[in-house]
Amino acid sequence: MNNNYQRILMVYPQFPPTYWGSQYYLPLVGKKAAMPPLGLITIAAMTPESYDIRVVDLNCGPLEEGDLDWADMVCFSAMLTQKSSLFDTAERCRAAGKLVVFGGPYPTGCPEECAPHCDVMILNEGEITWRAFLKELESNSYQSIYQTDEKPDVTQTPVPRFELLNIDDYAMIPIQFSRGCPFMCEFCDIIVMFGRRPRTKSPQQMLAELDAVYESGFRGVIFIVDDNFIGNKKEAKKLMAAIIDWNAERGHPFFFGTEVTANVTEDMEMLDLLVKAHFIWLFMGLETPSAESLRETRKTQNLRGSLVDIVKTIQQAGLIVYGSFIIGFDNDKEDIFKRQIEFISEAAIPNASIGPLVALPRTPLYTRMKQTGRLIEEATGDEDRTIASGYTNIVTRIPRQRLFEGHLEIIKTIYAPEAYFQRCMDLLCRLGRPRSLFGLIKRVFLLSAFGVRNIVTKIIKKQTSVPALLAQYKRQRQIYRQFPSEFKLASRRFTREVMKKCPDHIPFIPHFITMGYHYYMFTFDHVAPGLTALLEKELAQAEVQEKMQAPAA
Repeated sequence: MNNNYQRILMVYPQFPPTYWGSQYYLPLVGKKAAMPPLGLITIAAMTPESYDIRVVDLNCGPLEEGDLDWADMVCFSAMLTQKSSLFDTAERCRAAGKLVVFGGPYPTGCPEECAPHCDVMILNEGEITWRAFLKELESNSYQSIYQTDEKPDVTQTPVPRFELLNIDDYAMIPIQFSRGCPFMCEFCDIIVMFGRRPRTKSPQQMLAELDAVYESGFRGVIFIVDDNFIGNKKEAKKLMAAIIDWNAERGHPFFFGTEVTANVTEDMEMLDLLVKAHFIWLFMGLETPSAESLRETRKTQNLRGSLVDIVKTIQQAGLIVYGSFIIGFDNDKEDIFKRQIEFISEAAIPNASIGPLVALPRTPLYTRMKQTGRLIEEATGDEDRTIASGYTNIVTRIPRQRLFEGHLEIIKTIYAPEAYFQRCMDLLCRLGRPRSLFGLIKRVFLLSAFGVRNIVTKIIKKQTSVPALLAQYKRQRQIYRQFPSEFKLASRRFTREVMKKCPDHIPFIPHFITMGYHYYMFTFDHVAPGLTALLEKELAQAEVQEKMQAPAA
């Protein structure tokens, strides 16, 4: 190699607190971050062995001076929510004289914002652009931007380099099966980045990735991070058939979760395979109970029957449903906030993310808002649609003040502890139950054994010690003792009710309590105060305008 950039430091910026970030949940399970940076370790696998690579995840620890001194080049991958950490850390790296390279969803969607903060941007899919960059770098030259409209063949994508991670830092491990989605939701940037023709890996590739995770020592939940796992149903079924055999041969070390669209219930074979492959939860973009708003945003897959009935069908098959919900569609009426509360409650969605409609760059919604003069250029919103500096970057038909008030009404209602645990209880009562005592014993074992197995394995391999485990347990107990009293009381009632009404679901109790604690704390520590501040600002501005418009006495 002739270039001077042989040591590559790959850095994943820090996430601010979000619903999906699980920041309050993680200390309760002894983890530092929800998931590792799949994009970076996949890029690392595309890099020739002649390069030395280190990965630093700022969600797990700081960027040490030693790592920065070691590096010739620093590569970042980031989502929109990581923007602040991305820019701050990149500035530090450039000040240290390092070549700074950006890639991932945020730079691809907003290259104009990112360009001033880096030396090189690797946009779109790295199978093409990263390799093009490395080829020129090895000739001691490079461009400032690499981009392409070409969609790579993901059957050629290598197994991510999980060995570069401290695997014990993470609550679950992501892998990717497909890219692209056949639907046309107006607000979604997935079809912009990856296209409408789902491209899938082969079952053999996916099993090789599972082998790599298995060899890392991880046991627990694997998140297949496709934006629509069933975009290509035929290939998804082939994969699940392969996973069923692979998992059984190894004593079921993994459970799975993924993202699907509402049309999953149109194929009962698909639901059956998901359950047999030990998927335990599905994330769905349910968005709204308003049929008019769904038509507006072209989410036709959610109009093929009652959404509540669709969710119930999935739950009765034995799968937990998590969901995202949007307010602020043009067709939303004054009653949408009450309807969202009723929808989430009736569907028994324990963990739901609610946010305003946001026009992500390059989406059809962004184009429509810009053409109609309703795009607020200085406010980009955020990818998690919780609270950003501008909340949403569109002028909504619902007055902004009412949007803040309605958003507050929803979150304060659904994350009141009694309401949250009632949804958990309703969900557990719907889940398919074991048909025998053996089935109950198997479920308890499968949901808990991997944790016990991990602890024993780590002690044997001297990866941890009994005193360290006891110290971690003590820290967790201290957090439990600090639970707000209303949450603690509601969780105890929930525990007693599960033991009485559906004891076969006892293994799910710790999960719903710990996740519920995160949603409760994030709602009332971050989202509600943020919305209240925005509401007060809006009211103050309205009062000033009213005074200015009032006729002189």
